[in-house]
Amino acid sequence: MTAPLFAAEPLAGIALVVALAAWIVSEVLIGRRHPPSATNPVGRGTGVAVGLGLVAVYVGGPVLSLTVTETTITTAPLLVFVAGLAIALAGQGFRLRAVRELGASFTFELQTVAGQRVIDTGPYARIRHPSYTGALICALGFTLAYTNWLAPLTVLALAAAYVVRIPAEERMLVDALGAPYRRYIARTWRLIPHVL
Repeated sequence: MTAPLFAAEPLAGIALVVALAAWIVSEVLIGRRHPPSATNPVGRGTGVAVGLGLVAVYVGGPVLSLTVTETTITTAPLLVFVAGLAIALAGQGFRLRAVRELGASFTFELQTVAGQRVIDTGPYARIRHPSYTGALICALGFTLAYTNWLAPLTVLALAAAYVVRIPAEERMLVDALGAPYRRYIARTWRLIPHVL
């Protein structure tokens, strides 16, 4: 039985902790810069689902990697680890770009504000939920960095949470923004252009 790279190699462990800390700080900063202005019971329920998905990835993934060592990646684990961190960085970068593009309309809670308009520029030109796309890419990257073949399966919990959240969010936006958002839906993809 082989321990995952972050447990077997101290420098890899430090690199993973630093990367996870940077991710946490970036998410805290998003929350502080974009506080919700109202509560929405639908959003709260989907927020819990997303929170559980994040726990599955960022707590469950490492725990799974440490406890089910039979599936530790043993072929080129350093390459997989570094590639995973690079993918996580790219995903979080894409998420932050989406948050910046949405501006004041972005919050962790599902809500709309008076005068809100459809944003269809930058990453929103082809994808309706690029911050979720970025979050999923980031999560996949971290689970690869856990260097265990089972760890990426934890991303399915986060994906399932978005399967719950996205339709609720889109119903809310159609109700609030009307025809412009319906037209936007007709010409864009939810998460991945030409796929989903």
